[in-house]
Amino acid sequence: MTGAAAEAAATEPSPDAVPIKEEGIGEDFDSEAQNGNGAESDGSNYREPAEYLTKRLKLKIFVVDAMISAVIGAGTNFGIAYATYHNQAAGVHLFRFPNALAADCSFTLLAQFIITWLAEVFVVNNDLRRGWVDPIGFLREPKGKFLRWYFLLDRENQMPHQVKGRWNWVRFIWSQILRSIVLFLVFFPPTFGVSVGALSAVGTKTPYGDWNFPDTYTPQIYKLILGIVIGALSTPLMSLYTIVRVGWILKARKRAEE
Repeated sequence: MTGAAAEAAATEPSPDAVPIKEEGIGEDFDSEAQNGNGAESDGSNYREPAEYLTKRLKLKIFVVDAMISAVIGAGTNFGIAYATYHNQAAGVHLFRFPNALAADCSFTLLAQFIITWLAEVFVVNNDLRRGWVDPIGFLREPKGKFLRWYFLLDRENQMPHQVKGRWNWVRFIWSQILRSIVLFLVFFPPTFGVSVGALSAVGTKTPYGDWNFPDTYTPQIYKLILGIVIGALSTPLMSLYTIVRVGWILKARKRAEE
């Protein structure tokens, strides 16, 4: 047998070999074998999970994501409020429709949470894949059913770049919307309560138990402040969701390979 033939025989897999497929948390990365330079076959180049909150993570989570989201949320809310409430003959009220700021608060919160969550899932996943930010590896992987469901730790192909097919995309988007609504339900009671309290303090009380506001500029300023506060407070948590989840998946895969 020549040297080339011997080398080919040595590298050819045995017919008796059975491929092993890890189940559960590691499956998000099963199809992404790393090349020799550390980059993976689909172009991903994940960093090693960080064992502390690095400067890169602090900048990403609390400055870049939080501030950009606050600015976008404030500008969008202000513009929509101006178009909605300016020169309204029906007046602007706290509870009475058609121009009820309390109802507007509820809808704005829900819309901002869903849109921001979806944006963060795609943006943060891309940043992690390119190696621009570290996954977090110092938090303990949850064992409880709810947290494992919430972080999609027992379902495969739950990264945006892994989703293939129309119905898989529908399922993926719906699963992310559902998780954004869970976070919205945590934020809603205190945010709604503070909003109603602040608006009732600056509005004009009516004999019917409601409050009236001028169509300019109380609704616009209120929506501007709401966009800033929600963007700055909720977006870091949304960013952390993907950063922490990827860290758990990478560490689980490493354990499976040992």
